Amino acid sequence: MPALSPIQPFGRLMAMSTAGERGTRERILEVAEDFLGERGYDGTRLHLIAQRVGIQKASLFHYFPSKEELYRAVVADSLGETEHIVRRVLEADLNPFDKVRQLLEAYVDIVAAHPQRTKILLRQSLGDVPSGYEPHVDSHRLLDAVVAFVTEYQRRHVFASIDALALVLGVIGMVAFLFTSAPVLGTAWDGDPLGARGVERVKRHVVEVVQRCLAVEAQPYATAAVRAVGGGD
Repeated sequence: MPALSPIQPFGRLMAMSTAGERGTRERILEVAEDFLGERGYDGTRLHLIAQRVGIQKASLFHYFPSKEELYRAVVADSLGETEHIVRRVLEADLNPFDKVRQLLEAYVDIVAAHPQRTKILLRQSLGDVPSGYEPHVDSHRLLDAVVAFVTEYQRRHVFASIDALALVLGVIGMVAFLFTSAPVLGTAWDGDPLGARGVERVKRHVVEVVQRCLAVEAQPYATAAVRAVGGGD
């Protein structure tokens, strides 16, 4: 049997090492997201993150040189995933009201799957960020893309004339509230808001509110979309 080339096992070993490093980095980001959401930036301790990941604190610095770098990576990772999903919907061959519905449902799914990200966002609004931290440029780019989509269909008289930026920011605030404060303040809330029933309930509510805000009765897209969510008799 021919001898195995020494290059083959070395290449295989390098691939395994790279995959292992990628897995460790992703695990650090996952754990850091939990800590930053629950304890905030100032309350997060790197040695506790390393402990939960199962590595030494010195090893964590191999991936992220500082707590600030780790914080920025968590935020960038979150925004990157959200932007990928949003742009995929915006580029899809759908009528504008179907795009609105898919955008909203996808956003609710993201928030439900990663509740700590919403807490990090809320903490940012209270100033719990690294010293000198400025809002991530990706968040502005993503916000601008969604606002531009709404504005374009307002220009075509498909969506009602409404402050597009206020609407998009209002949706972000509404979803954040429904997954954080509503279970505490809304005693009539039935069950776990992060459970399957709760998530579907949030989707229905958010879609109906936004579709009604954007609906122009003369437009067939709008009337069909409102009826689809139970709003047009």
